[in-house]
Amino acid sequence: MSSQIPDPTPGDTLTTPHKTPPATPLPVAPSDPEGRYVYGRAVLDLTDRLNAAGTYEETATLTDHVLNPTDGLLERLADFFEAAAEKAKEAESEDGFDLHDDLDHAAASLRSLGEDLHTATDRIRVLAPPSQAAGPPQCIAATAVPAPPLTTPGRTR
Repeated sequence: MSSQIPDPTPGDTLTTPHKTPPATPLPVAPSDPEGRYVYGRAVLDLTDRLNAAGTYEETATLTDHVLNPTDGLLERLADFFEAAAEKAKEAESEDGFDLHDDLDHAAASLRSLGEDLHTATDRIRVLAPPSQAAGPPQCIAATAVPAPPLTTPGRTR
């Protein structure tokens, strides 16, 4: 027995996963020609934007949308799986309790993944080359390493 998710209608929260809808609707994915999986498409769009990012700063900003420990996608997915686990438990059956455990484990795994990657956004930012705002690097003679001596002190032939 499978439940059908109703087709999204304009203005429905299923078609507007962002606070404000995108200026143009997201194109459908080849695997979803009817455009029913709008949240999966939104993640695919985020992935496309990440692939097209021109700077590490832009990459880090996009990555933060997934990894932010409070409002990022991983945290929200963990919340989603916890809610689904509670719904499964409401069945008060052995299958419901087993499903609850599986979904609860999925939520914990997502949170663990987020904890493992909590510094990734900052680490991506550090990958950027140093700023050239101060001009080209200059050699400073006073800090040059002196040449090694021709003979080693205390040693004779």
